[in-house]
This record gives sequence, C-alpha cells and structure tokens, in this order.
Amino acid sequence: MSTIEKALNALKARQKAGDLNKSPVQKSIERSDAFQVADSEDVANSPQPDALHISSELLLSKGMVTETRKSRLVRDEYRNIKLKLLANAFGAGREAHPNGNLIMVSSSNPGEGKTFTSINLALSIALEQDKTVLLVDADVLKPSVMRNLELDSKPGLMEFLSGEVDTVGEVIYPTNIEKLRIMPAGMPHDLSNELLTSEKMAMLAEELASRYADRVVIFDCPPLLGINETKVMSKLVGQAVIVVEQDQTKFAQVSEAIDELDRNLAIGFVINKAVRGAFSQYGYGYGYGYGYGYGYTDEEKSAASS
Repeated sequence: MSTIEKALNALKARQKAGDLNKSPVQKSIERSDAFQVADSEDVANSPQPDALHISSELLLSKGMVTETRKSRLVRDEYRNIKLKLLANAFGAGREAHPNGNLIMVSSSNPGEGKTFTSINLALSIALEQDKTVLLVDADVLKPSVMRNLELDSKPGLMEFLSGEVDTVGEVIYPTNIEKLRIMPAGMPHDLSNELLTSEKMAMLAEELASRYADRVVIFDCPPLLGINETKVMSKLVGQAVIVVEQDQTKFAQVSEAIDELDRNLAIGFVINKAVRGAFSQYGYGYGYGYGYGYGYTDEEKSAASS
C-alpha cells in the first residue's frame, strides 16, 4: 500500500471514529478559510495574501475565456466541457465519483495544451453563479499557470507542503475574477517530487474535497508519461481531463497514459486542434471533443491516432 493510500485510509478512519484531534492540515485550512467569507475571529486574523489582477485584454489576446462577447466561441466550447465535469462532481454522477470536485488536467506529453485547458476550465467554472474554483499549479518542476497569465511568481504549493508557510490560506490568492482563486506552484524545491507524494499532500487534497464540497479544485499536473508524481496525484482526485493535441498525439501514447491512471476516475478527453493566428504561440486553439470512459469510441481513436 502506498504512502498516499495509507494517509487517506488513516484520515478516513479517524473521521469515521469521530476523532476530535484534527490534523495539522485540517487546522491550517480551518484557520485560513480562503475559499469562504471569513466568519470567525480566528479566520479573520489569519494572514491573507494580496489579490492577483488578471488582465481581461491578456485573456482575449490569448484566446481564453472571458465574459465578453469577443470570447463567445471559446466560452461556448468550454461550457460544454465543464457541464460534464460539474455533473460528475455535483449532479447525477456524484455518487459514482468520490472527490469528483477535484479535477486533474494532464496530457501524454509536454506541449499539448494542458495549462491552457486548465486555465480556461477554471475561468469557465468561475462564471457559474454558485461555484468557486481554485486553480492549483501542481506542475512544480515546470510551472506555467502564473507565466501564462503574466503574473509575478508567488509562494505556493511547495511552500505549504514544505512548511515554509504556516497556513494554506497564505498561498491561495484571490483574483479580480470574483470566484477564481489561484495556488501557484511556488519556488523549486529539492524535494519537490517527495512533497507531491507526501502524506501532507494527500490530506490537503482530502480536506479540499470534503470541507469544500461545493467548490471545484483544478490541478494543472505534469504530463503522464515518465512522470510518476502525476500517477500518484490521480489517486487523490475524482476526475481526470486528458488533453490530446490533434494531428500530433498518437493513440498508443494516449492509451499508455490512460493505463497509468487510477481506474476509479472519470476520465475525459479534450482534443486540441492546431490553428494559426492569435493562438500560434501555443500551437493549438479551441476545437474540443469530450468523452468519459476507459476505452475509446471509433471517432476518439481516429482523432487520437491521426
């Protein structure tokens, strides 16, 4: 049994037994309730980071989701994707997918568009009237969420896991987009891999899933092939979105990547279509297909192997 599985089993056993001695992670989250309005003196007095400003002009220039009519096409595409995710997290698929509000986004290989997809999913869900979304940059070796949004580097996930900050709320940053929060990857750490697969990471994920059951957490994860930490992360979440670059990713690579995931996940596929023009710096645009399951339809096979 892995360290992650032991940590989760231990946490669930304590919860089932009604253990009142809360873990350091639980206490940390309760002291710094960055997802909700501070409604206690303890939370109100905890350190709160400054808000990040995300430029709407930048989002438009990069073909990302905004509230404006100019991004209607990409917004509609991501609406179709997020509805399936939200149904699994809060709707008909909720019982079948524990931790369905925790969603990892990955790809077979680097450069297929996973960060672009992670950001747009977060922006799209933030448009919902009754949902708050936390975007976590879990690609700690090659973080790119802050870079893509042209934001300065900030302490983040690594600082929390390593104990350099006391509370998780110190590394969950509000933004000028009302319902969007961001947790950066933070600074590189010599033990990045070990921290991602630690008991503290497992307990943090479990707390985010259970304490904030009406919230969505999106983890921008490293590519699957050759990165063991992403496989471990798949044990912490309820859903996985696999980004496939059209005309580039081979079906064999997608199949190999899926085989690495926890088999209890709801697995979806986002097909990125390469375009020219405004999105050429990314090498992909906003033509997407989406489907759940462990196998592939004939159309999915054709798209993935072309």
